[in-house]
Amino acid sequence: MPLSATDYLLWVTGPILLMLTCWALLKHRFVYELPVFFGYAGYHILRTAALFGVNHRMSYNNYFYAFWAAQVISLGLGFCVIYEIYGRVFQKYDAIQRLGGPLFACAAVVLLVVAVLAAHFAPPGADSTGAVGSMFLLERSARVMQCGLLAFLFVLSFFFGLPWQNRMFGIALGFGVYASIDLAATALYSKIGVSATSAYSQVQGIAYACGVLIWTCYLFAPEPVPEPADLMFQVSLQEWNQALLDVWKR
Repeated sequence: MPLSATDYLLWVTGPILLMLTCWALLKHRFVYELPVFFGYAGYHILRTAALFGVNHRMSYNNYFYAFWAAQVISLGLGFCVIYEIYGRVFQKYDAIQRLGGPLFACAAVVLLVVAVLAAHFAPPGADSTGAVGSMFLLERSARVMQCGLLAFLFVLSFFFGLPWQNRMFGIALGFGVYASIDLAATALYSKIGVSATSAYSQVQGIAYACGVLIWTCYLFAPEPVPEPADLMFQVSLQEWNQALLDVWKR
């Protein structure tokens, strides 16, 4: 499949930023705190290199199946990273983790039902049949779930006073930017069809580069010193945690 200069630029931008992200994780020893996220970043570096080779040396059909096989793995790892972020945000508060775990699972189930119903009742698009339609349906459903879970995580974080400068918030924000733009682009592509393939690919690349850039900036930025307002929220969070522990002990 022929590529434009913009395509080549997007092909290399993502892996370069991801390598910086991995370097930041290793440099600051975050890899021990976020092993799944580190694996996700490493997987995408290798995936980009492999798909680039397939695109240049094999047929479009081979690239199509290689891309979507890699995309399915990426979506699965994305869900694992979101859950890892949740665990890290509330790692010091066992009771809130125990309460939030079932809530997180329930939110996932509800979002899965919503995604399936939305896909089922959506009007047919230009690529609504065959393998292409099935793959876009899968990605759109997965992105709906990811956006919903990230929104749920943001609500919990803001409710319990997690500062926006926090690195976990930055990683979740990067995922949110990419997933939301990709969801919109996938929905539009399913309506327009193959004539929008080049534009869809470029929008995906730009969205992903933006998400990775957010990760890189947050991971290289110094961890903020807690302000008095943040400390008050932490006290409140500890009180919530203790209250939940007291309830479960009864």
